[in-house]
Amino acid sequence: MRNNQLVWLGCCTVVLLVLIKMFLFPLTGMMTMEQWKEKRQEGVAEYIEEQRKQKAENDAAWRAPDVQLPSRYENNLSPEAELDRIWKYVNERQYNCNESEYLGGRPLDRDGAYDLCIEDKFWPVRKNPDQKCLMYSFGVGNDWSFDDEIAKRGCEVHAFDPSMDRLDDSPLGDHGVRFHKIGISGTDIDKDANGWKMRTFSTLLKELGHNGRWMDYLKVDTDAPGGGGFEDMIMQELLDTGLYSCVRQYSMEIHLMGPLTQKRWLDRSRNIYNQMTQLNDHGWRLYNKTDNVRAAKIVLKRPDFSQDEMRPRALNGAEEILWETSFVNFDVKGPCLVK
Repeated sequence: MRNNQLVWLGCCTVVLLVLIKMFLFPLTGMMTMEQWKEKRQEGVAEYIEEQRKQKAENDAAWRAPDVQLPSRYENNLSPEAELDRIWKYVNERQYNCNESEYLGGRPLDRDGAYDLCIEDKFWPVRKNPDQKCLMYSFGVGNDWSFDDEIAKRGCEVHAFDPSMDRLDDSPLGDHGVRFHKIGISGTDIDKDANGWKMRTFSTLLKELGHNGRWMDYLKVDTDAPGGGGFEDMIMQELLDTGLYSCVRQYSMEIHLMGPLTQKRWLDRSRNIYNQMTQLNDHGWRLYNKTDNVRAAKIVLKRPDFSQDEMRPRALNGAEEILWETSFVNFDVKGPCLVK
């Protein structure tokens, strides 16, 4: 009897499996083993394609936006055309930083304030507080508020100014900024005509033990005794040494000296324009510009005073145009290495 029951149960099982295959698979959309294998292969292909698209999107996020620039090779422009060219450059944003902070500056008018782009690709310490961060700030002028704000955000900050009456290697602010009574220059000088100690960017990296570190922020806001500033010197060194590739963010005050009808100031304007466009070739993009007319607004008692009113005098008179500019670098290749 028991054997007959087992046979009957086996037959019922076979019939049930046949019925499932005949009716339930088509009705419920369930797949045969062959169909499942085929579908799995399709899923793998879809996954690979999705990963490819994601990588392309990430690569695009790191790729510097294209910029249309006037030809840098036109080095025989008239003073009027040269002024138009650099004026157009600084007033056209090359990248839109969606997350930025305008930091520091004196309370009266925010003079000395600069922009920090806090997007992860340009400010990685935001996402990873344990990551080492380094900033050099050239030109303090007794206002280290911006430097202190950067230090407050977890960055090691070194501020340089040979004109300040402070001890070398002394602290500034509330968050550990280190002051150095040294100026930035194209050559190393222990004592120049002003009695200042001057160093190149490369030499400072070695002397301060920062060779092999990333430069997360580099700021240059300096006044040269004879007029203008030192921003052209450091840009040229970055280009000559290739150290542009280790700087994540760069801010500088451009000193456009007049009259541009004088060869000295015309050549300087042309040189600064060429340097900025060469840095564009290496992934640098201008994302913020501020017209520094704060003092003029106060002296003239005209809150509506505009940089445009100074333009004719920069061409034919002894006017100085000041632009505070900030760049991000889309093509950072590695840490700063000096031989």
